[in-house]
Amino acid sequence: MQGKEGHIAVIGCRRCRKCDSACTCRALYRVDGLARVDYSKCTMCMACVKACPNKALVLID
Repeated sequence: MQGKEGHIAVIGCRRCRKCDSACTCRALYRVDGLARVDYSKCTMCMACVKACPNKALVLID
């Protein structure tokens, strides 16, 4: 991870998939339709957090 410290948490994903195309480092994947973050790929760019209309992706410091 670079830049910000912490983790992106997925809380209350509604399976809208709008975050999928926002993640340019391909750190997001789905389990039973719910978004999950592969922290080994995540660069903490926050694009997925900004793209989520439901505020289900949040930065936890």
